[in-house]
Amino acid sequence: MCKQNMEKGIKKVMSAVFGIDESAIDEATSPDIIETWDSLRHMTLIIALEEEFSIQFDDAEIAEMINLQRIRTAIEKKVSNI
Repeated sequence: MCKQNMEKGIKKVMSAVFGIDESAIDEATSPDIIETWDSLRHMTLIIALEEEFSIQFDDAEIAEMINLQRIRTAIEKKVSNI
C-alpha cells in the first residue's frame, strides 16, 4: 500500500469517527485540537483503523496513537510486517 493511499484511508476513518472534514486533518491533529477526541472516541478510532487496514494494535501501540503522524507510523509498521 502506498503512503498516499494509507494517509487517505487514515483521514477517512478519522473524519468519520470525529465528525470533522478530512481537509481539517493534518500533522497537528490530536486530542488537544479535536474536542470530540475523548477516550471512547479514541477506542472507536482504533477499532475503525484495525478494520480499515486489517490489522490489530496492542495496548502500548494504542496509547501512543495520539496524532496523525503516530497513527501513520503505527500502521506502516503493521502493514510492512504482513
